[in-house]
Amino acid sequence: MYGGGENFKVVITECAAIRGEPTIERKILSKIDADVCLLRTKDETKIMEATKDADVVLCDAAPITQMIIQNFVRARGIVEMGIGHDNIDVEAATTRGIYVCNVPDYCLPEVADHALGLILALARKIPWINSLTKAGEWNWNKFRPILNLEGRTAGIIGFGKIGGRVAERLKSLEVKIFVYDPYIPESLVKQRGSKPVDLKTLLEKSDIVTIHVPLIKDTYHLIGEKELQLMKKTAILINTARGAVVDQRALYEALRTRRIGYAGLDVLEKEPPDPDDPLLRLPNVIVTPHMAFYSERSARVLRKEAVEEVIRILEGKKPKNLVNPEVLKHSRHI
Repeated sequence: MYGGGENFKVVITECAAIRGEPTIERKILSKIDADVCLLRTKDETKIMEATKDADVVLCDAAPITQMIIQNFVRARGIVEMGIGHDNIDVEAATTRGIYVCNVPDYCLPEVADHALGLILALARKIPWINSLTKAGEWNWNKFRPILNLEGRTAGIIGFGKIGGRVAERLKSLEVKIFVYDPYIPESLVKQRGSKPVDLKTLLEKSDIVTIHVPLIKDTYHLIGEKELQLMKKTAILINTARGAVVDQRALYEALRTRRIGYAGLDVLEKEPPDPDDPLLRLPNVIVTPHMAFYSERSARVLRKEAVEEVIRILEGKKPKNLVNPEVLKHSRHI
């Protein structure tokens, strides 16, 4: 075990799954003499001060930058309380021989359900019909045309564990599935009853486009002005992945000018958005506050699995979900 007989220090930065005090984390980590510090801030300077002498840092919404990592004195690991880890400078951590881990499987059905919910809400125009009906007007005719789903085409960008689940849900609605994912063999896509296509074809032919890719260099603004121009004017765009996969300014213009029909967004480029963000005022977009991951079940699983990863690191064991396996070549792990 690390720590030279002293208590371990685990710092938790801003984490969406922890609504109050980190009682679960403290209870489990007390068994190995770990002190837990909760830090509700995204301020780089405050995070630097709090994590300088940490053994492990647990994070989610807060950025763990190169500057923060370079300030670590004894940190052995950074554990992301979630799937996406674009808030962590993985390269900087690897250079220092620091493990970076995530919890990759805790909310797969929740995100798939949320994506499907946005699709159904937009196709049936439920939010707007609900508001009008509650305001006293019994008149669905105002919202014609309303899209039927059976026989339509849905394009799934990213056919990993979540994208695959979305495909299965849509198939039950008798929707044809196109898939764009350069990292998944075409034979596997076909085996799962979907059709592999290039991105251009997917955008041109799909009535619904739903995004399920991580935010990396190759996916930053993957959907921009050029890509939005390819889509049908009636198309629905869903993003439950990361905000910056879509160029938000280009999306705003496409929605404002009715270049595409509707968008359902659980993620934005800036979170939370500015109150005067014009995207929020558009009548053809639904926005939810980056909550697709959440259910009571997924929150419990996330917190438990994240803490278990912390314990593995503190006990000198290899982490289960290692984002940077190349770190194992570092001298401190050989």
